[in-house]
Amino acid sequence: MLLSVNIKETNLYMIHSPRSDNTLIELESGPSPRRVLLPLGLGTAISLLGDSTLYTVLPQASIAASVGVTLTMVGILLGINRLVRLLSNPIAGILYDRLPTRRLMITSLFIGFISTTILAIGRGFEIYVLGRVLWGIAWSGIWIGGNTIVLDIANDENRGRLSGRYQMWFFAGIGASAFLGGVFTDSFGFYQGLLISAGLTGMALLMWILYLPETKPHRVNSPRLSQPDSGHIFPWNTAILASVPVFVVRFVLAGVLASTTILWLGSFMGDGIALDSGFIPLATFTGAFVAVRTFIGMISAPFSGKLSDRINRRWLVIAILLAVGSFGLWLMSSVAMTTAVLGAFLASIPGGGIQALAPVIAGDKVRPEVEGRVISVMYTIGDIGSALGPPLALWIVSVAGLTSLYFGCSVFFALTALITLGLEFHDAALLREVGV
Repeated sequence: MLLSVNIKETNLYMIHSPRSDNTLIELESGPSPRRVLLPLGLGTAISLLGDSTLYTVLPQASIAASVGVTLTMVGILLGINRLVRLLSNPIAGILYDRLPTRRLMITSLFIGFISTTILAIGRGFEIYVLGRVLWGIAWSGIWIGGNTIVLDIANDENRGRLSGRYQMWFFAGIGASAFLGGVFTDSFGFYQGLLISAGLTGMALLMWILYLPETKPHRVNSPRLSQPDSGHIFPWNTAILASVPVFVVRFVLAGVLASTTILWLGSFMGDGIALDSGFIPLATFTGAFVAVRTFIGMISAPFSGKLSDRINRRWLVIAILLAVGSFGLWLMSSVAMTTAVLGAFLASIPGGGIQALAPVIAGDKVRPEVEGRVISVMYTIGDIGSALGPPLALWIVSVAGLTSLYFGCSVFFALTALITLGLEFHDAALLREVGV
């Protein structure tokens, strides 16, 4: 027997036992998840090429000079797209709730293609600002749309697993595009490398035009998703609560660690590390180290999603991920390199898992017609965290050092784990009240 529980005061829904009747209507006949996720994930990964190339090589003084910008301007260029997303994310959420997803996704990737092309043929600060602004708009459409599509094609038994798979494509894109951006630049030059990236983005655009199906018409309201906040009431409670772990992870991993990893490694190995086969410079070693951490996050996303589907406890899995990350950050403050490196790998685990589970909570608890806006709130708050992380981290390093910084981040993770664990206990208590 299929049981659907709707606790109206909290928007809490739980599904128990395999489906054996028609109590719950989920999806009309539509495209299979595999048919959607392959082009969706691959296109999302390829779209990151231009952006990752800039993060990888533009800070190099000679390349910045060839563009006609100073290193201070480079910092502005690398961050302006995140500021743009503070405005474009909510707009994207509204559009995805009201319009067909396929058309919006193709338009977003087209804007991303134009952005990378502008960077490949343009020169000067103003032209690059234009390219970065366009990329901020494009990524809002791609990322919020991609997560909305995943919720479109998912049901209660595979929502976590499908979200984890999509996040795996994202992390694979981050790692591969950073590597390929450096290879293209070294092999063909900065501008020619960007042209290659633009060409690949254009091929991804063509792939979406040919193979990305529409998903919204196949999504219908179900008794599980029928909520008391129907009408014009936005589920801010769910949106804000699900945003808390996203903010913390983005602040620490995408902000603090991203901006201080080279300083942290340099405290152990100086200008590089000597091997029998040669000398590895610090920058090269840092790039490889970040790639390994990205891979760990990539693996944790589908595992966390699948686990949350199996035990049907999203908040509990998030709390466990944050506890592991807190322990890893504490180890990173160690003066012993082996211990600290182990801690860095452990601290990378929550990144993929929490990014996979936050939109799943939206899919569990909110009406389909507001999912895009709820996701936009999550990632807007996440972008604020990733933007605040670097300046605050570098300031704390200057006054207190790396050890204090990482210990503070460990405490931040631990406190958030306690909050999410409290949410899990709260949800479980409500279920017991209704006899589930």
